[in-house]
Amino acid sequence: MRENIVDTAAQLIAKYGLKKFTLDEIASELQISKKTIYQHFQSKNEIVHAYFSSYIESDKKSTEEALTMNCSVPEKIHAIVYSTHHYILPISVLEETKQFYPDEWASIEELRQFKLDATQGLLKQGINLGVFRSDINLSVLSKMLEKISRMFMDYDFLLENRLKPREAIDEALKIIFDGILRS
Repeated sequence: MRENIVDTAAQLIAKYGLKKFTLDEIASELQISKKTIYQHFQSKNEIVHAYFSSYIESDKKSTEEALTMNCSVPEKIHAIVYSTHHYILPISVLEETKQFYPDEWASIEELRQFKLDATQGLLKQGINLGVFRSDINLSVLSKMLEKISRMFMDYDFLLENRLKPREAIDEALKIIFDGILRS
């Protein structure tokens, strides 16, 4: 039941944001009482915490799996940029998180740094293997790759350009890699 509550909260968060979804809506969606919710969670904030914990854990696991894949360095970077998440985390929710949930924001920042470090390690490995040019500023390139990974959450951009998330990310990575791969 605990997972069902968080799953339903995730859907409501994606639809309404962190502050506007209610426990009444969760109860209604699951056809349970609020009392049942309180048997599993002490508060709405605890549900929000579980939502972020699941999101961060799934993203970190996906990144770790990408690092151990038996494939090329560019393919590993692609897998990190397009890492899978248990829940959708819209950009608007990130803004709310930063403003109203500082502990969750700190966890997101830790995840961002973890992914940035992993990406920089792969870029260094690619340079050492002769896959990438050695005159590339790794900090700038890492930041670009981080920003690309958020592209699939920018629904307005995707709709406006008639792109699916994977298409947008693939195109951005193609542009970057064609510019840094040796001929």
